[in-house]
Amino acid sequence: MGNQDPMIDIYIYEAQQLLETLEDILLEGEKEHRLTDEQINEVFRIMHTIKGSSGMMSFEGLTKISHTVEDLFSQIREKKARSGDWDNIFDIVLAASDLIKADIDKISLGQNPDCDPTEVMKRVGDYLDKISHRVAPAEEAEDVSEEALVEDEDTAPDAPYYKIKISFEAGCQMENMRAFGVANELHSLGGRICHVPENLMDESASAEIAEHGLIIYMQTSVNPDTLKSVLDSTMFLAAFSVISLAVDSEELPAVLLPPPVKAEETVKEAPQEVQGKQNFISVNVNKIDKLMDLVGEIVTTESMVTKNPEVVSLQLESFERSGQQLRKLINELQDIVMSVRMLPVSTTFHKMHRIVRDMSKKVGREVNLTIIGEETEVDKNIIDHLSDPLMHLIRNSVDHGLEPPGERTAAGKRPAGTVTLEARNTGGDVTITVSDDGRGLDRESIVRKAIERGVTSKSPEEITDKEAYSYIFLPGFSTNEQVTEFSGRGVGMDVVRSNIEKVGGSVLVDSTPGKGTTVQIKIPLTLAIIEGMKLSVGDLTFIVPILSIQESFKPEAKDVFLDPDGNEMIMLRGECYSVLRLHHLFNIVPETENPEEGILIRITNDTHTYCLFADKLLGEQQAVVKPLPLYIQQHNHNMRGLGGCAILGDGSISLIVDVNTLNGEMR
Repeated sequence: MGNQDPMIDIYIYEAQQLLETLEDILLEGEKEHRLTDEQINEVFRIMHTIKGSSGMMSFEGLTKISHTVEDLFSQIREKKARSGDWDNIFDIVLAASDLIKADIDKISLGQNPDCDPTEVMKRVGDYLDKISHRVAPAEEAEDVSEEALVEDEDTAPDAPYYKIKISFEAGCQMENMRAFGVANELHSLGGRICHVPENLMDESASAEIAEHGLIIYMQTSVNPDTLKSVLDSTMFLAAFSVISLAVDSEELPAVLLPPPVKAEETVKEAPQEVQGKQNFISVNVNKIDKLMDLVGEIVTTESMVTKNPEVVSLQLESFERSGQQLRKLINELQDIVMSVRMLPVSTTFHKMHRIVRDMSKKVGREVNLTIIGEETEVDKNIIDHLSDPLMHLIRNSVDHGLEPPGERTAAGKRPAGTVTLEARNTGGDVTITVSDDGRGLDRESIVRKAIERGVTSKSPEEITDKEAYSYIFLPGFSTNEQVTEFSGRGVGMDVVRSNIEKVGGSVLVDSTPGKGTTVQIKIPLTLAIIEGMKLSVGDLTFIVPILSIQESFKPEAKDVFLDPDGNEMIMLRGECYSVLRLHHLFNIVPETENPEEGILIRITNDTHTYCLFADKLLGEQQAVVKPLPLYIQQHNHNMRGLGGCAILGDGSISLIVDVNTLNGEMR
């Protein structure tokens, strides 16, 4: 997307923002079985803006479909929809939104948009025919032009006048189209309006607006706060002012002047100015990624300079002080860049409302989605990996987890099921929980299928609940006997685990028969920098994320033993844990193979707790995570156990241990 024409980039960004707002309005309205007048006006404005910008970009299909929905809401504003109409209206507009979204995705990939608006246009036409008793839907209404904006029959003759001055952010481009959109939004609130420049469709208008701004004169009964809220929500607006004008003001354009009145009837109002300014800009995420990479290089270079053995040996006090100040500033810079990359999970969470809505309609169940902690923030790269896993989990909860209304009622539950989506910060991680109050997982069925497929050689009695439930994340593992459109819990669950593990996270599942199922996802706040513990094994250095470490200790010989299968184990406070020797795993010659001379680090990952054996601990290390070089990945097909590498202060490379791909059964 970033390599396309900047105007295309801006068009895509704005359309995506508008479609997200549209979907939120529709799903909120669907809960109430109607839209308020304010929501109806908002949908009208969204479609009008998409229509205008699509027309400017010559996207014919998108222009038609948005114009059609705009016509629909123009009629709804006039004739008011009946209570029985809303389900049909919501279905039509969501179908239109999906078509627009699909075309926007194609445009972002450099493809031509090719949506066919025929079906949506027919459905809108049928509805308009129904409410207006016309034989055919109304002819395409002409676009609102500058001249048409001037009149509004409903405006009261004594309505107040306002002068609205607007300036856009420098370099935002398409200033005339943005001005046209703002003018139309204000006009849609109700009132008489004119503006300078007069012809916003003229190409020269962009330069004039960029230099001098846009001035709108308006007569309206609408509250100034409402005008301000519309301007506040306009993207790329640098500043605006709303000034009340007296009816005899010399500034008032002649076209808006009322018929002559007696002097004593004229009321002069004191100018009242409302100032507003938006304090945000949109930045291409690639620039933020490059900035993050640069900060990572600075962190590494600072460490290499201040810990240079030649400098350290000189014991320069002034250099040490300067180094500490540099480290402090770099840490602040790092925190700021990290905060820029952090986004709330609310956008991803709200997308799940649509998934629940569509699924519940298809499977014939009433489902309530409860969202908790949507303001929780995580790194943008991690958010990008969250959408697919959450979609699969929500679908499985609705389709397979929740019982039909009759079954729920018989079990003493409310007919409507509840799916809860929760996010919360837990130290350096974010925990996301998807839970339902359905029938729960069938442990016996899962264990039976696991044994049939040879997933485990244990007897059913030996398999813990946690182990049994983790089997649903295996590829193609489903307990549904029949494959449906959405199939059973297990289909797509391997996608959940693989996507979460890609970002260094873990997944746990728990269930109570008859009460419901809970899936817990733990993900790091960011992928870029981790707090780790350095270990040495032979000539190599490893880093283990501190969040995964429970403790480190030197074992006694009497506590280490072999189980009947020859696996090395250790007894620690009455519990047995597997011992995993890093030198065995990576074929390294260690300094010692004697457990008493080395160090054990107790690690907890998704489903296992085990102990890593290393030569010694070297201390804590803040590491900038870098992927392993391509040539290493190409010549080593089994990269299990490694999550990347980091450059240390002395210039050497340390390997980062991926604790989620290791477990106590590896030798």
